[in-house]
Amino acid sequence: MNSFTNSSSVISADTIIKGKIDFKGELLIEGKVSGDISGDNLTLGSSAKVDGKIIVKGVTIQGNFTGLISAETVRLDVGSVVKGDIEHSVISIEIGAKFNGKVIRMAKQTKRVSEDSQNEVDKAVYSIADKVIAK
Repeated sequence: MNSFTNSSSVISADTIIKGKIDFKGELLIEGKVSGDISGDNLTLGSSAKVDGKIIVKGVTIQGNFTGLISAETVRLDVGSVVKGDIEHSVISIEIGAKFNGKVIRMAKQTKRVSEDSQNEVDKAVYSIADKVIAK
């Protein structure tokens, strides 16, 4: 059985993918992708053209992206073009990056020992935050 904990994958510039991509480790996309992407750490290279939904731990955009990004850390490099909304905990937008959309800051999720250990006030706050982010 393969272990993907430290794996790296590349989708080259001459590759076109239509559909969902699930990955572990690092993924570099230089080609064209139309569909949802979920995994650990994603980089859209300078020649990438991606549209869909990205749900990852961390993402660096150098190319073109249209859709929704949901990630703990988001970095838009010089020359990147992003059209869509970004949900994040930490974001960096370099001078020269083009961005058109909404930025929604998410609270960092902390591990909870059990739901019973939270008081009612905390439950209400998380409930409200979850509803706002879900819209």
